[in-house]
Amino acid sequence: MMRQGLSQYQAVQKSATTLEHNTVLEKIIEKAALYDIAFLQNRALMETILDFPEKSVDVKMILKMEELLLWLSQTQEGAGMS
Repeated sequence: MMRQGLSQYQAVQKSATTLEHNTVLEKIIEKAALYDIAFLQNRALMETILDFPEKSVDVKMILKMEELLLWLSQTQEGAGMS
């Protein structure tokens, strides 16, 4: 009895997640059509983007990336001059 309940719960949970996913996708495509943004209207591309795992980037990491990019830019300028 418990296994049947668990399997039914998992099936309902999966279908609810799929329904929510499709709802978000349809809203994005609808807004993209409204503003005439072609790449956001590509359903396959948007499904791929929505399937990416969520990851947050903190301010510290962004500052380190900015510092690295500035260093690379200065190094490139120095190499161009020599």
